[in-house]
Amino acid sequence: MNKKNKYIKKTCAVLGAGNFGTAIAQILAENGNRVHLWNWEGDQQPLKEIEEFSENKKYMPGVRLLKEIVPYYDIEEALRSVDFVFMAIPTFAMEHTISFASRHIPDKAVVVNLSKGFHPELLISNATLIKKHLRPSIKKNVVAISGPAVASQLIRHNVTAMNVASKNKLALKKTKQLLSNPFLKLVPTDDVIGIEIAGSFKNVYSILMGICDGMEISLNTKSALLTEALHEIGKMIHAMGGHKETAYELAGIGDLIGTSFCETSRNRRFGHYLGEGMSKTNARKEVKQTVEGEYAAICLHHLSEKKGVYLPLADLIYRSLTERGSVQKRVHAYLAEMYS
Repeated sequence: MNKKNKYIKKTCAVLGAGNFGTAIAQILAENGNRVHLWNWEGDQQPLKEIEEFSENKKYMPGVRLLKEIVPYYDIEEALRSVDFVFMAIPTFAMEHTISFASRHIPDKAVVVNLSKGFHPELLISNATLIKKHLRPSIKKNVVAISGPAVASQLIRHNVTAMNVASKNKLALKKTKQLLSNPFLKLVPTDDVIGIEIAGSFKNVYSILMGICDGMEISLNTKSALLTEALHEIGKMIHAMGGHKETAYELAGIGDLIGTSFCETSRNRRFGHYLGEGMSKTNARKEVKQTVEGEYAAICLHHLSEKKGVYLPLADLIYRSLTERGSVQKRVHAYLAEMYS
């Protein structure tokens, strides 16, 4: 246990009992805190398994969870008297969840967003969406965490580093102190929008890296494309008022590399199937989970149009996902014109 956290006993609600929510819940418990773990009504299996076996067999099989992690079926009960609220909710369910949860979050609680994504219609980041639904006394306490973190590796104590961001220095400091330990390192920044753009849109480019793998495109070519992807993320961050340099931080290049080359990444695997010639429908069936990069590609396209930012690589991916025609031909056509 981290000595700095030894005498800091907090009560934390983690909303979302999927891969990452479970990993964060375990870390909070290992650091000496009580954890209220909630999951949406349509998926109660993880909570029942934790209650019966002290294990989330559905999302984190083989990991024994600490007794300090207590499953809650009622979100109002889960949020009662907590010091921290961690939002590990998929983007598509974020607005519905926070709009209800916000009524029950205590006034002095710190709200930490762990979910990477943008609202597809409002074109705002999850942290901004969360703030939108919070009352004034809590709005200032929003923190975002993003970076290269495979949940199954994090929960098994592989050393992991991520960015933690907030405009509120005290909330940022409290969050860093709460989570930090010998294997989880949090690097602070005030660029909330920067880490949220990087964390969301790296999934788009990870699909392309998968397409390249499916097409058996060489590492030389993939390295060039990854460099272009990084440039485009930096351009988008700058256009949204963030620091372009954030693209070269953990939430930027770190997460981009981690997702693009991770064998189990659903975005990379989805792209791999497309690169092999599989239809989008069949590729989704093979992945068997939500491919965030699909929605992010549409969102990035609309956001770049709105901000007047030309992102040719993102446009290639968007058109490959939304228009008819051979994905392989589109990629080869792009490569023929690249750097011309």
